[in-house]
Amino acid sequence: MKAFITLVLIVGIYLFGKSIFDQYKAKQQKEEAAAKAANGPPGGLDGMPANFQASLDAAQAQGAPALKAWLSKYAQYIQDPKLAAIQLDYVVLVSRTDPAEAKRVFQAVKQRVPKNSPVYDRVKRLDATYGQ
Repeated sequence: MKAFITLVLIVGIYLFGKSIFDQYKAKQQKEEAAAKAANGPPGGLDGMPANFQASLDAAQAQGAPALKAWLSKYAQYIQDPKLAAIQLDYVVLVSRTDPAEAKRVFQAVKQRVPKNSPVYDRVKRLDATYGQ
């Protein structure tokens, strides 16, 4: 009888611990899913179809002329805030070779980006360099 009670207690403790662990895992998965949803699409900003990401990465790796060509080809398919972020990347890249172009593009982005945009902080940081 003593062995039976011990066995029941062990099984009870095991099932209790397993249920606690399962609840913890479910909560952790829910938090991870919420964090992933909050981050949005790859790259962190809305406004660009995911199938453009590979060509964008290639253009950014090739430098300012390639990114300018990419923007002229695909800018009509991309919306803010992603478009503004890509254009700010272009501003930083082109500023080494053509500061006037960098300032022109920066001013266009600055006028278009509202204060509640996710890229507004970056615009403010770059304003000291490329602003008027």
